[in-house]
Parts: sequence; structure tokens; C-alpha cells
Amino acid sequence: MSADRSRHPIVHLVGSIPLPDAETVFRTVSGAVGRHLVRLPDGETGIRKTWIRFLQDVLAANPAIELASDVPPFKFVQWDGKVVREIPRLRVKPGATPDARSFQTGYAEMAIESWGMFDRLQQAGVIPPKVKFQICIPTPIAPTYNNMVPSDRPKLLPALTEHFADEVAKIARALPNDRIALQWDVCQEVLAWEGYYEPGPVDVRVETIDVLTKVGDAVPAAVELGYHLCYGSPADEHMVQPKDAGIMVEIANAITARIARPPSSFTCRCPRGAPTTPISRRSRNCSSAPRPSFISA
Repeated sequence: MSADRSRHPIVHLVGSIPLPDAETVFRTVSGAVGRHLVRLPDGETGIRKTWIRFLQDVLAANPAIELASDVPPFKFVQWDGKVVREIPRLRVKPGATPDARSFQTGYAEMAIESWGMFDRLQQAGVIPPKVKFQICIPTPIAPTYNNMVPSDRPKLLPALTEHFADEVAKIARALPNDRIALQWDVCQEVLAWEGYYEPGPVDVRVETIDVLTKVGDAVPAAVELGYHLCYGSPADEHMVQPKDAGIMVEIANAITARIARPPSSFTCRCPRGAPTTPISRRSRNCSSAPRPSFISA
């Protein structure tokens, strides 16, 4: 059922905000649109300012992973043919099995640190009292598509999925669950659904829904849960230009059919230049105007 926000519109920020630090993000956004906020992210500053690019180094440093020097770099090409960057390919070392405990992504540590500033500013009245702290984390699928040779994605994914679930558990133990929201950022999956990446040894759609369900179920029931579905825009242009929101709706439907509890929201940013738009399971088209809509199964 969709909540009618036409009288009291909300502003939903999907994560990245081009400001220098979390405090500046909290103060700037609260001052500009505080009365329209339900959730507020920390802006993904620091090493997250290029989203998951730093995970290349995290994976490369893992003892079970090595540089695939005999494989050409992956060319990250946007819709108009421009190569945004070339990414060296990694592989799992022969005979090795990645261990979830061996990864150090830092998502829990960064969330807990930002929460401290969020809480202080909320207690001081800078952030409105009912706004939740929004924690944005990429799915474990994202770095496997950008960084690994296709044949080795399935070898890495179970350990990464366990690691990200563990990061969520650390966050949930440290922070008040009723005051936070966790958003899974879903980009590479959408691109793979569109046929953007080289095929691997498993069915993209089956793998995607399986992992998105697992990471959604890893979020405790008291923590608000959401998914941000997008086509990626590292250079302010989509990697693939969507014709409509059909794939978004398809993924949203598949997740809500499988997950143990319904997510609070699905959001996307579809037509180039359009604001973030909530996804309605009854519509295949994105609007160029925000239509906040919360989805329950």
C-alpha cells in the first residue's frame, strides 16, 4: 500500500552528497530540507566518495585474491561509449577459498562513527527529532562485477555476502535499531539484468534475487529496510540509458515475493537528470517529479 505524501512531500537522499564530511552534510541538508526528511545519510564522504572504488584495493589485499594480469582490464563504459575508467581484473587464487572474516571494508566502523555525529546534532536540535540515520551499503554483488573475472564471481560472492551481513550485525548491535534505516544500493545488478556485463557461469537473475533476499533478511526487523535501484552514473551519465522503470519494478516484485519482511521503500533515479523517484509496483514508468511511495507486500 502506498502512503499519500502529496500534502507533505518528503525528500529522500540516496546516499552520496558532494560535501567534505558528515557533519557538513547533516547541517547543510537539515538546514535546507529538514522538515521534509524521514531519513538522512552521512553523504558517503571520505573513501566512499567514489562509492565502491576503494573496494578494489580491499579485494586486492585479500590473501585469497590475486591480480589477473593475463586478463585485459574491464572497461567501464557509459551509454554514449565514453570509457569512464579501466579496472584491473582480480581472480581467486588457485585452490584458495575466500573467508568472510578476512575482509576489511569498514562499513560498520564508518556507520558507527557517523552515527555519533548524527546523534549529537539531533540531540542539539540541528537534525529534526523524528529523522532516522540512513546507512547506505552496496550489495556484495557490486564489487564482484566490477573487479573480478566473470568465472570467479561465484567463488567470491558467498564470503562477501557473509561479510556484509556481519557488518550489518555489528551496526545493529551498536546503534539503536528504531532510530536507523539501512539501504542496500543496487546498481551492478540492474546493469547485469540489462546485459551490460560479460556473462558468468550462473544465471544473473537467479543470483541477484537470491543475494538481495539474503542481505535484506540480514537486516534486523527493528531496522527500517530499503533498496536503492539505479543504473550508475560515475561521470554524471548513466552506464545504460533506461527506457522505463520496467526492470526496477521487476526486481522490486521479485524481492518482495521472497524476502521475509517487506522493505520500507524502493527508490530509483531513472531518466538522466531526473530526481530520485519512488518505484510503484503498479507502474512501469518513472516520473520526472518525486512521488514518494512506500511499498509493503
